[in-house]
Amino acid sequence: MNKLSAVVLLFASAACAADITVRVTDPRNAAIPGANVVLLARDGDRRVATTGADGSGHIANLAAGQYFMEVEAPGFDRSAPQPVDLQNGQLLDVAVSLGVAEVHSSVVVTASGTPQTTDELSKALTVVDSDTIALRDEKSVGEALDDVPGLRVQQLGGPLSTTYFKIRGLRNQDTALLVDGLRLRDPAGPQGDASGVLQDLVITDTNRIEVLRGAGSSLYGTDATGGVVNIVTGEGGGRTRGSISVDGGSLSSVRAMARLAGALADDRFQYSFGVTHWNVMSGVDGDSPARNTSGQGQATWRLSRIASLTARIYSGDTFGFLRLSPIPVGNLPATGIVNAVAVSLSQQHLYETGIPLSQLALGHATFLPDAFDPDSTRAGHFFTGAVTFTVRPSDRLAFTTQFQHLSTTRNYGDGPAGPDYQPTGTNISTYEGNIDTANARFDFSLGRFQRLDAGYEFEHEEFQNRLLPPPPDAGFFTGVSQRSHALFAQDQFRFLDGRLQIAAAYRAQFFSLDAPQFQPVSGAPFAGKFFSAPPTAQTGDLSAAYTFRKTGTKLRAHAGRAYRAPSLYERFGAYFYASSYSLYGDPGLRPDRANSIDGGVDQTLWNARVRLSATYFYTRLNEVIIFDGTVTPATDPLGRYGGYRNAGGGLARGIEFSSAIAATRSFELRGAYTYTYTDARQEAALAPGVWQTYQIPKNQYSFSATQRFTPRLIGFFAYTGSTSYLSPVYGQPFRFGGPSRARAGISYRRPLSEFRALRFYQSVDNLFNQTYFEDGFRTPGITSTSGIQFEF
Repeated sequence: MNKLSAVVLLFASAACAADITVRVTDPRNAAIPGANVVLLARDGDRRVATTGADGSGHIANLAAGQYFMEVEAPGFDRSAPQPVDLQNGQLLDVAVSLGVAEVHSSVVVTASGTPQTTDELSKALTVVDSDTIALRDEKSVGEALDDVPGLRVQQLGGPLSTTYFKIRGLRNQDTALLVDGLRLRDPAGPQGDASGVLQDLVITDTNRIEVLRGAGSSLYGTDATGGVVNIVTGEGGGRTRGSISVDGGSLSSVRAMARLAGALADDRFQYSFGVTHWNVMSGVDGDSPARNTSGQGQATWRLSRIASLTARIYSGDTFGFLRLSPIPVGNLPATGIVNAVAVSLSQQHLYETGIPLSQLALGHATFLPDAFDPDSTRAGHFFTGAVTFTVRPSDRLAFTTQFQHLSTTRNYGDGPAGPDYQPTGTNISTYEGNIDTANARFDFSLGRFQRLDAGYEFEHEEFQNRLLPPPPDAGFFTGVSQRSHALFAQDQFRFLDGRLQIAAAYRAQFFSLDAPQFQPVSGAPFAGKFFSAPPTAQTGDLSAAYTFRKTGTKLRAHAGRAYRAPSLYERFGAYFYASSYSLYGDPGLRPDRANSIDGGVDQTLWNARVRLSATYFYTRLNEVIIFDGTVTPATDPLGRYGGYRNAGGGLARGIEFSSAIAATRSFELRGAYTYTYTDARQEAALAPGVWQTYQIPKNQYSFSATQRFTPRLIGFFAYTGSTSYLSPVYGQPFRFGGPSRARAGISYRRPLSEFRALRFYQSVDNLFNQTYFEDGFRTPGITSTSGIQFEF
């Protein structure tokens, strides 16, 4: 066979197309116009059609292969994914009824990097879909994830304040954040993870959020030790549609959102885009305003039947005030755990006017919550844009290349106003980071039972820090960058008619460092020194699941090795004061390393109206990077007074439970419980006699109920809470009470025409008006939001 013949045969399978027609009805068999029919191939190709007045939608020119079909329509639950196997030249008719009482599965991509249903998963994964986000009026990514099992969301204050994600009792930097499968990190942060931008992530054009729990480094690289949070952007397609909404309420908060999605040129060009502006004009105590303006969206151009080009952006611009860190007060014991009792709000206000602590009526208080600093501000900006080019010469083979540019900027300002110690003038700090990532991969199906993915990734990362203190102190500048190369592969198997799923993955990442730049040059660290390449990070991952279809039981197990690459600050961090440098970084740091296992059972009962899940997890941090304040020049090769170094890690283990019950066609219950026992067995205790990991409660629980009173009227109630936890206040362990947050809301949708409608919604947060301090930062009391949305 000559080369020309081989090329002809390779492309021949794409030349004979298949068509599918789908009729969508309600439980009374009445046609549903305006429903979106989504076909998603296992290689990621996506097609959309919108049903007409007769409830029918048609998708033509489909390549042969395996697809998942989902249907969604306003006022109805999304249908469960239905497998569709199309042959060349096939004309297929399918009927779908919406509104059936069952707990639906979803099509997800985070667990394996390729589309599969939640019924096929061999890993622990939770999906927060767009319907849930809209019904609960979730404003930020952190809010939307509040009741995910195994995930602890910390928000230090009110809306748009510092936020952390902690999965399965691990640290902030052990959770990887993705946007459409590509890493979103803040390279200018101390640990180089996503913590510096989490507070800036508001709901804009989010289709769903997938949370993978367990090691994910073999698929997604650094930081995925505890798990992965993947924000999936809306994908468009189908008829032109959108919405405009305005809401507002407590904390003098106003938010406006606009979204537009659809397709052009016979669905060859698909698009989806949204913008949000959120302005909180007062804040928790009436004096901490914040604002956020964000845009998110993507567009796909089908260049031909086998080639497509996708562009995606997500960007945010924020501004807010920073409050002072909590401080201990009163006559506290020198050692031991202190029960957190807050200074009264009236006394805190006196302190904020300049009254010293010694003159306050402290009573039995043990800490002063975060005080307002009127000239301490944070201005943040992030941008991530990606381009993806995909070629599918056959239903078995796909080539994909991607490029992503990520930039983050954080500007901090502080002046002489405010309580306690303040600078004599204006102090300005700027942290800037950029990451360019390029990768190429191929996906190859070896028949119906095996799928192989492999590829290469290049990443260039840089970090800059500028500090302009008030005169006569001199400013300084730091600039440093690094490059890395990674090879990755994954093999997935489906045996016994899909009942047995097995997946194995491997990843190796190689690093190289560039010489850092410091200003002033005089006395700068690392002058004239050569840096050898940091150690290679290698990870592996193995998972399996077996389903007993007669009983609706699935057993699954997952084991993996994960890592976190040292950040540029941990390697080269320094501080300049007066006329000398203090060095904190160590260029020779080794990556964090961890091993984890988890296993569980998923059970479906009552004709898929009940789904129960239980998972045991165990993660061992074999080696981590810590900041050691006891380092001295006499013992440190770099001559440092305190700095980052490698040390022994710790472990986290526990059990996760979740449940979902479709009690009736209109009433659904969900619940989750996580028991986490963490033990930070490092070289020294966190505090004398304290080994329990900070900021992790041993028990977390949540409950929610959703009632569709009519197809137009929907209500919900949600509750999340936890037991107490330990957190340091100026190095001393304090015991804070856990949150007890109840939310309720209602949504009414009034149709105006076939595609137009008005939706009115009202929600109340912290329904029981709990006074709660997250790590000593005051959080809002009872708040409410009212809004209106125009859909077209």
